Amino acid sequence: MRNLIQILILIFTISSCKSQEIKVNYRNIEINIPGDPGPWIMHNNNFYCYFKTDNDRFSSGSHHQFYILGTDGQVKSQIEVPKKLQTFYYDLYIKNDTIFTTEYYDKNTFYLDQISNAWIETKKGVDLYYDDVEYSVFSRDFGEWGAVTWFKDKSTNQQYEISAAAPIVNKLKNSYYITTGKSILKIDDPKKLDLSIAPYNYKKAVLDGKFFREGSNSTNRAEILLKSKNEYDPNPIFSFTTSFVANDKLYHLYEDSLYNTIGEIKIDKLVPIYTLKSKIKPFHWYYDTRNPIQSNAYQTVQFRTDKDNIYGILEINRANVSVIYFNNLYHEPVFSEKEMNDWVKNIFEYYYSNFKELTLEQIEKVEKELNATDLTQKHKISNYLIEDKDVETPRIYRKVEADKLRLITMYYYSESDKKIELIEFEWMENRNKKLSINDLDASDISNERRNMIYKSKFNWLSKYLREKIGKPASTKANKNGVEIIWQKDNLSIILEYSKNDLDLTIFRH
Repeated sequence: MRNLIQILILIFTISSCKSQEIKVNYRNIEINIPGDPGPWIMHNNNFYCYFKTDNDRFSSGSHHQFYILGTDGQVKSQIEVPKKLQTFYYDLYIKNDTIFTTEYYDKNTFYLDQISNAWIETKKGVDLYYDDVEYSVFSRDFGEWGAVTWFKDKSTNQQYEISAAAPIVNKLKNSYYITTGKSILKIDDPKKLDLSIAPYNYKKAVLDGKFFREGSNSTNRAEILLKSKNEYDPNPIFSFTTSFVANDKLYHLYEDSLYNTIGEIKIDKLVPIYTLKSKIKPFHWYYDTRNPIQSNAYQTVQFRTDKDNIYGILEINRANVSVIYFNNLYHEPVFSEKEMNDWVKNIFEYYYSNFKELTLEQIEKVEKELNATDLTQKHKISNYLIEDKDVETPRIYRKVEADKLRLITMYYYSESDKKIELIEFEWMENRNKKLSINDLDASDISNERRNMIYKSKFNWLSKYLREKIGKPASTKANKNGVEIIWQKDNLSIILEYSKNDLDLTIFRH
């Protein structure tokens, strides 16, 4: 009996030691921000984050906003994103205690000035993954032609290469460790790797954009500590997320089909130390490559969950790991048909009565009070009805009406005095991007239902405008639709209906 108790105490002691090796804590933070998350990082107890919002029917890509959040999830600053960063792919990283962003294709790079709260353009970003007093480590992925990682010896400027894509580089006891999604390599002396016959060149790769070569297949004189058995599977059930140094050991965060686990390699085997409590999906954006490691001790990794509005960051600070969940409470407002009809009627009367003096500031206040979604574009948009006037790209807002329609309002204003020149109300079918396949199929074949929705709204508008303004100046009807025009008080009002669209426009002559 005594021996059994001693064995149980020993097992408990070993288990306790293991659990104390890595300390993991969990936090939940509520936020309220429109859009979906792009690259995020945590630095100095703040969260720096991009959000991508949709552009509805407009031609440009997603619109990006940038926020600084406090540890309570409250927005401390919203910072305008420069036009050169309004693209699909960009990264977010820390260098010399400063926040940087580099866009993927042209390597346009900005740093965040936190005094002026502005992005400032600087030298184009280099493909640097790791840097210490001895070596700079660069990496490039050439797609189907493979990838290369270069170690540049700072004392000789010689470069040595190895086959590794998007490496996470750690240094421990004078050896370098490279973690990729499928393998972990140990390099005791980078000078023993293959000498690069096509070394990384900043001018060719970044400034000229003409650097291309085949990837390396060599891991000569690097020790392969572990390699995934499903190396060539594009959707592996096992993969390494990252590695980090703590307690003078190298730990690995890895994912299998069921769990995310922190472990270490012992005698060619991965030994689990801690399994995260809940199902999360850590990931690296493939274009967000410059921020995996800071000072060999700190890094943050984003993760998803099975709920679109819940996501987060893993903060790894040596042996302390924080799993930080963000619950985004934001939902685009949805109005009933009656609410939207009442709003259109009231706001049209206000606009019509005050059109001569109506300003951009006034319409912005109207839309913000309704918490409408801002869809204003960066590129020039014109309207043929006022093509002779000097107008800016319009302010554009969206409001959702139940499950049937969305209303897009466009406000064209003069560049000189910000006076409104034209307002367009456009009703369109509300097609939620998160509808199921069955719902989308059903909406595709509901032409008759769509026509009834537009026709009903047209009849209501036509009746209201006749009561408000009086008899129209002209009415034109054909098989494709109807156009009704009123002209009064130096204003033109046009109501247009077709099977796929409904527009109400008011503008000054």
